[in-house]
Amino acid sequence: MTDIGMIVAVVSSAISVASFYVGRATANRAEGKEAGSLATDLKYIKESVERIETRLNDDVKRLEGRIDELSNQLVTISGTAAKGYESAKMEHNRLNEHLERDHGQTVVRTRISSND
Repeated sequence: MTDIGMIVAVVSSAISVASFYVGRATANRAEGKEAGSLATDLKYIKESVERIETRLNDDVKRLEGRIDELSNQLVTISGTAAKGYESAKMEHNRLNEHLERDHGQTVVRTRISSND
């Protein structure tokens, strides 16, 4: 009987050791799958951020171009308005001179500030 007891003890010990290593290997595989899943998720997030960054850079470049275009238009309009203002000022002076010279009307001249 002692031989059977020893055999049972050795077999049960071998089964315990085998179960331990099988369980450990299963746990390692589960951890590996989890780590792989996490790496895949991080890669997806990184690619998404890169796509967003690219779109944002494209939008910024497009808006900078539009701002430059609007700035140039504003400069052109400002120059045209300044020329129109100067022309109106000169015409007003000619009208005043005409009224004084040809019609004898006294025109009250207002002092024009240097900012005009």
